[in-house]
This record gives sequence, structure tokens and C-alpha cells, in this order.
Amino acid sequence: MIAALSSFLLSAHAAQQAPLPSLAVERHQLANGLTVLLLEDHSSPIVAVNVWYSVGSKNEEAGRTGFAHLFEHYMFEGSEHVAPGGYFKTLLGMGGEINANTTNDRTDYYAVVPSQNLEEVLRQEADRMGFLNIDHPGLDKQRAIVKNEKRLGENQPYGGAWEGINAATWDKNHPYAWPVIGSMKDLDAASLEDVKKFHDSYYRPNNAVLVVSGDQSNPATLELVNKWFGTIAAGPQPPALQKPPVSTTPGRRELTLEDDKAQLPMLFLSFRIPGKGKPDWQEASVAAQVLGGGRSSRLVQSLQYDKRLVLEVSASVMGLVEDDLFLIQAMPAPGVSMKDVEKAIRAELDLFSSQGPSEQEMQRVKAGMRTATLNTLQNAEHVAAQLAEGQALFNQPDAVVAELKEIAKMSPAAPKAAAGRFLTPSNTAAISIIPKSGVSW
Repeated sequence: MIAALSSFLLSAHAAQQAPLPSLAVERHQLANGLTVLLLEDHSSPIVAVNVWYSVGSKNEEAGRTGFAHLFEHYMFEGSEHVAPGGYFKTLLGMGGEINANTTNDRTDYYAVVPSQNLEEVLRQEADRMGFLNIDHPGLDKQRAIVKNEKRLGENQPYGGAWEGINAATWDKNHPYAWPVIGSMKDLDAASLEDVKKFHDSYYRPNNAVLVVSGDQSNPATLELVNKWFGTIAAGPQPPALQKPPVSTTPGRRELTLEDDKAQLPMLFLSFRIPGKGKPDWQEASVAAQVLGGGRSSRLVQSLQYDKRLVLEVSASVMGLVEDDLFLIQAMPAPGVSMKDVEKAIRAELDLFSSQGPSEQEMQRVKAGMRTATLNTLQNAEHVAAQLAEGQALFNQPDAVVAELKEIAKMSPAAPKAAAGRFLTPSNTAAISIIPKSGVSW
């Protein structure tokens, strides 16, 4: 046991000593407001392009939900100089990897291609930024695709979990209260004028960050960016987010949902915490890793391996910007009730809030977070995404590296204090998913 502990401490120390990468980013801003980040890396003959728009489901309004996710699809529909389907056809023909995703806070589009194809990617990204075709046939087509995606998600086991978590956690007028994909009713009601207005408000160069990372020359790439993006007109200042404060009404919130696709019950415990980058967010992130981040974490060791109360359990923070969620997910073992599982989780949270993590736990988590980040930064696509996020959220492209430096200095008292503030009974939303077939423990 002593030898194993010594080996762990040595490996954790080695991980902590691994040098952090220097993200030598050039930052430029075009006259139309587009922020451009350039990072040269000639280690592999590929280049990653990421276009990050600061618009997500939080920028929608009740009755007009799902627009941000709709545009994730619609931006591939075709533009003035690119035929419908042309973006996929051309870039996949190059051997590239392309996709897009939408969250509550943002939408980003990315492509990874052989570096000789960089200009064509920039041309097509600029064309859909400045000259997107928005018409009834395109809207009807993409609306149908999104609605089908929503049906597919809802027909998966636990497909309604996130809507339940949002409903139980946020006030009904909070911008995170509705799902990113929106509602069927709102998608059906969306008019062409509604969609155009949303597009004109947010999908403009002055609300975007463009990142080019990889095997490219910064001066030559900046010339290409000016060539293709420089003539796109800026839009008006995007509307300010009308975000109500998080409810401070004390008391536990509960929601039970039946799921005819689930074979086993599932428990979610949601705690509201400050948004990403705000005070206490990093501390809560470290607490989540100590409590439920992998096999060595407290909840896994106690509930899954020692007491055999659950088949699986984890804890994480979601990374939302305005306010965030600390989420614990647990699947009770056969014969164990939801109540008993939550009671055991509560005991571990109370112990953590009163005693905090050990130095050994802190070393393990710090090393794990550092290793995960270093692994992420080996991938061109992920480097571009991290740079875009750092710039868009914090005006600091290398924010991911700065975050690791802060975590490295964190004492055990910091996550202990955060847990005492936020992982409390009065800040708990308990969402139980029960198989509709009648299977339950």
C-alpha cells in the first residue's frame, strides 16, 4: 500500500511538472469587428478553422426557442456563392473533418483540412457569414431536420432528462430554462421574418471570433482573412441578454419523470453554482472531480465499490456562462431505493463540506485536469476551439492555460468552502427518472 501511494504521488508530481504549452497567438480585429486569432504550428500538415458566434439558446425568448440550433443546421444550407450541400461536398472531398454545435451560450463551426485547402475553407465560411440564403424552402427543410433530431433524442433512454433538469433547476423565465433544441411548437410557429431577424442580430462579423490554427503562415493567412471577410458589413450591436437573477428562494425542488425507454431508474442531483469564469467556479470544478471524477473519486469509491449502492455515479460541472450546474448522476443498484442513494450522496457532500479534500486528492485532481488539458491541446481542432472560447468569453485566448495555473495554486480549503456554499440541501434539485414499464427498485 505504501509503495502504491508513493508511486501515485510521484506520477501526480510528474504530471504537475509537465510544461504547459505556450500558445503564441496573434490577435487582430478587422474594421467590421471580426476578431481573428492566428496560431502557427507546423508539426502536422493540417489546419483547423473555427468560427465562434456568441449566440446560443440563452439569446432566444419564450415562444421563439430553438433558433440558435436551427441556424447551426441552416448555415450549411447554401449561400450566394456556395450551392446547398456544397460546403460538406467540397470539404469532405478534401479529406476534411467538419461539423458545428450549439449550446446555451454559443454556436461554433469548425473544419480541419490539409493545409493547402485553407483558402477554400475561409472563402466558404465568409460566404455563409455574409451572404447566407434564407428562404422558405430552406427554412422548411432545416426545420424538418431539427424536428426529426428532436424526436430521435426524445426516443432514447433518459431522453427527457435534460428538460427535466432545466425545469427543476432554473426559474421558468431564466434563459437556460428551455432546451437548446427548442420546442416543436416554437419551431412550427417560426416565420421567415422571425428567422431573418434572429440571423441579422447575431450572425455578423462583430459578434464572431475566427480562429486559424495549425500549418499556416500568420501573415499570409491574415491576407486571406482580409480578402474574404473584410468586405462583410458589420451588424448592429447584438441585443443585451435579459437575464434575471438566479432564484434565491430556499428549499428543495423535486421532479419525477416516467420514461418508457429506460430500463433502469436514474437519479440526478443539480446544484446551481456561479457561471464559468466567475468566482468559485474553478473551486466547484475541482470539488466535482474529487467527488465524482473517475474511479478514484469519493462517490465512486464509497457508493459503487464499498457500499454497492449504485451501478454508476459521477459528478461534473456543465461549463455554462451565466450560471452553471454542478450535476451528480447516479444509477441505483438493484434493490436500492432512490432515497437511500440520495441519502448516501448527501452524507458524502456533508463530509466534504466540513472537512474538504485531502492533499492527496488535490494532487490527483490537479494532475488529472492538467493531463486532460494537455491531451486536448494536442489536437488542432480542440486548440482552435479553446482559443475561440477564451477570446469570446474572457478576452483571453489562452484562458485554458491560465486556468490550469490558477488550479495548480489552489489549496484544499478553496473547494471545501465552495462546497459549503453551494452543495446544500436548500440548493438541491432532485430529478428522478423512473422506467414507465414499472421496473423500479
